[in-house]
Parts: sequence; structure tokens; C-alpha cells
Amino acid sequence: MKRRSLLATAVAAAIGASILVAATGGAETPGGRTLTVLDDTNHGTQAFVDSAPKSPVRNPRSGRFRLSPGDTISVRSPILDGESGKRIGTAYSQFTVVNGNSFANAVVRGHGAFLLHDGQIVADGVFRLANASNTVAVLGGTGAYEGARGALTFTEVKRGSQDTFNLLP
Repeated sequence: MKRRSLLATAVAAAIGASILVAATGGAETPGGRTLTVLDDTNHGTQAFVDSAPKSPVRNPRSGRFRLSPGDTISVRSPILDGESGKRIGTAYSQFTVVNGNSFANAVVRGHGAFLLHDGQIVADGVFRLANASNTVAVLGGTGAYEGARGALTFTEVKRGSQDTFNLLP
């Protein structure tokens, strides 16, 4: 249980906690829009699958703990309005290690589907876990976000990940 929590914290911190979207307003860009939300990974759930070759130890705090390509971390977390703190949706994300053997040097492919009250947004990309801020592509959406494209930047913050969607017109 502690292992899952620590792994999720490490991944969330590195990926800004997960990837997010929101139905809150933000700064408008000409013909597009910017959405900023909080991915509350501190109150999410996560699962870790250690693929072969398996780590020699289970404790991710151990200096002997190792990641390997194919290891996956799945995260489900609440999406909150950054201003009011009201829940506006749920983020469903999965991260697969593609290179590296520790949290300090791992590269992952992350895929997220963000279910909001008025639609959903899908994002995907490759990034380093150790970065405090990362940017991935917005691939599409449904409902109010139908045809969405642009970029998602997620940054580690105290309560999880601040996620900013820059959606193109």
C-alpha cells in the first residue's frame, strides 16, 4: 500500500500529478481558450505494475528499487476548479516507463482522459518523470471540447498538479 502511494506521489509530482482539464474559465487566447485546473492527486487512487525484469526490492524509497521499460502506473484523481476548489471532474491517466531505471532518469509515455461535467479531453505525450513541469499534446475531446487540440502543461504544486490546457481555435 505504501509502495503504491509513494509511486503515485513520485509520478504525480513528476508529471504534475497527472494530466488534467477543466471547465473553468481562464485567460482567453485569440480564437482559442485556456483552461486551468487542479488535479488533486493527493486524494486519488493509483496502481503500479512491476513488469519483468522486476525490481529487486518492493520499497520505492530503497536505493536498490528499479523501474524498467513496461512498468505502468495508473492513476484516477479528482479534478478541482482551481479557484473555488469545487470538484468538476475526474482524471484517468496511465504512465508507461519507456526508458530509464529510476524516478530520477525515467522517461514515460503518459495518456490521460479527463472526464468533466460538460465533456472530456484526451492528452498524450512522452516526458521525463523528474521534471517539475511537462507539456504534452491535446489530441481531442467530446461535448464542449469536441475537436479540441493544443497543449497541456502540468506543473507540480503542493496539492497535486496545476494543469493548464491551451486549446487552439
